[in-house]
Amino acid sequence: MPETLCQQALERVLTYLRDDGVDLCAETCRQALRLVNDAMTEGDGPGLPARCIDRLPEYFDLSGTDIPTPNPPLERGHIGYYAHD
Repeated sequence: MPETLCQQALERVLTYLRDDGVDLCAETCRQALRLVNDAMTEGDGPGLPARCIDRLPEYFDLSGTDIPTPNPPLERGHIGYYAHD
C-alpha cells in the first residue's frame, strides 16, 4: 500500500530530527504529529512534506550547523576561461 502524504511528511520530520541528534521520545513524536497536523490545515497537497520541514524551527530547538568563518577571507575570482574565435 503506498504511503500517504501525511505519512511521508511525518517520516521526513522524524528522520530530520533523528539526523539532527534529537531523541525521538514520546514527547518529540507528539510534537512532530502536531506539526504535521498544523501544516495539514493549509492543505494536504504535494507540498505538505516541504511545508513540514520548513516549520521545524517553529516546533523544535534544532542544533543548526555552525560554519566557521574562513580565514583568510574568501574572495570571488575566476579561472580565466575565454572564448576563442
